[in-house]
Amino acid sequence: MVIHTVKREKFFRLFTGLLLALLIVSSNAQAVQPPPNAELIELPEEAIQKLKIDAGFGWGIFSGTIYNGNNQYHITQLVVSMTPVHDHHHIHMHANMSHDAKVHRIDLDLPPLSKGALSMALPDDVAGVHDFNWEILKVTGYPVNK
Repeated sequence: MVIHTVKREKFFRLFTGLLLALLIVSSNAQAVQPPPNAELIELPEEAIQKLKIDAGFGWGIFSGTIYNGNNQYHITQLVVSMTPVHDHHHIHMHANMSHDAKVHRIDLDLPPLSKGALSMALPDDVAGVHDFNWEILKVTGYPVNK
């Protein structure tokens, strides 16, 4: 009885993760393109400081929420560096996994003063890693006239 409950819970978590990944992929495919006259720029540091991100890792997905606290920039892309953190108790399990930082681009469609979803499926070589040190390297967007 207990084994069946654990198996059901694992199945439910896996199913939920796959459903979330499918939803993310479909929403990214429908992302709105910037206006034709919009000039994409790298946002200045003071604009990046106005972003509020609550994100983490689980089931092979980096996901969370992002709030664009800027009133003058529409966010179109987030570039992050992610370095796998390998638990010393499980180092033998991660011997063949990457230990190097990798740069990832996450496409967004985040208007000024709005909150949105932040999500990216992790590459296969690090999908089993449960934690990463990550940092924003660059944010791209375009100015809006308010």
